Amino acid sequence: MFKIHGFLDEKLVINRRLEHLFRVGDIVRFADDKYAEVTEIVWCMDEPCLYGQRVNVNMSSQLVE
Repeated sequence: MFKIHGFLDEKLVINRRLEHLFRVGDIVRFADDKYAEVTEIVWCMDEPCLYGQRVNVNMSSQLVE
């Protein structure tokens, strides 16, 4: 289990636990016309987490054509 903090264009948009982790290059859909590309994964080894590993996921907006 991963405790995810997801940042879209430097704004926190995800704060939840997930069983799977995104990878750099993955596309994440937030709404019918709102997508983002995962640009960076940061493992937060200095933060304790009771239920798994803490991870920051950085994303950038992507336009849908």
